[in-house]
Amino acid sequence: MLRDFDALDDRRNDGASGVTRLADRAYEDIRRRILDGALKPGERLGEEQLATLTATSRTPVREALRRLAGEGLVVTGTNGRSRVAEFEPFEADAVFEIRVRLEGFAAELAAVRIGEAAIERLQSICNEIEALGRKVSRRTLTQFLILNNAFHRIVIEEAGSRQLAAAVASALAIPLPLLKHYVWKAPVDIGRSNDQHRELIEAFRRHNPRWAGACMAAHINFTRPVEGVWQPIETGRPAVRKSPDALRAG
Repeated sequence: MLRDFDALDDRRNDGASGVTRLADRAYEDIRRRILDGALKPGERLGEEQLATLTATSRTPVREALRRLAGEGLVVTGTNGRSRVAEFEPFEADAVFEIRVRLEGFAAELAAVRIGEAAIERLQSICNEIEALGRKVSRRTLTQFLILNNAFHRIVIEEAGSRQLAAAVASALAIPLPLLKHYVWKAPVDIGRSNDQHRELIEAFRRHNPRWAGACMAAHINFTRPVEGVWQPIETGRPAVRKSPDALRAG
C-alpha cells in the first residue's frame, strides 16, 4: 500500500515538473519572438495561437504570459486579453535612467568588496565579447546581449545587496542594447561597449568606488539615444517626449 502511495506521489511530481518545463519552454519561445520582433509591439497574444506556436498548451502559455507581464514585455487588459507591450520613447528612456542610478550605485558597492574570482569572471566575459568581432549581425547581437547581461548581473551580485538586486531586476529584464535596437533606429557598438567594460574592470581592480560608479553610469548613458534622434522603429515618426511637469499633470 505504501509503495502505491509513493508511486502516486511520483506521478504527481512528474506531472508538476512536466508543466513547469512546458511553461519554461513557452516563456523562452514567446520572449525570444517578442525581442527579435517576430511578435510586434501591440500585437494581440491569443493563448490558443501561442500554444500552437510553442507546441505546448494553454496552461503553460498562460503561465508564460504571466511571467512576461511581470517583466514588462506583455500587457494584460482588464478583459484578460494579452498583447505585446509597446515601448514609448519616454518609457524606454526611463529604463535607462533607472539603470544609470541603480547600477551606478551597485558598481560603487561592488568596487569595495569584489574579489579576484569575480573580476576574472568579468574579464572572461570581455574576452568572449571581443571574440565576436565588431561587426553587428543577428548572431553577434544575440550573443552580445547574453554576455553583456551576464556581465551586468555579476556586478549586481557583487554589490551584495538583496534589496538593490530586487530593485534593478525588472529593469534588467530587457537588456539596454536590445531596448535601443528595438525602440530606436540606432546601431549597437559592441567594441566600444566592451572597451567600457574593461575600464570598469580596472576600476574594480583598484577598488575605487567613485571611478567604478562613474564608469557604469557613462557606460549606460553611452547607449542612451539623445532626444533629437528618437525615432520609433514601427512608425518612423519623430517621438514626442513629455516633460516631468506634463507627466505629473497627467
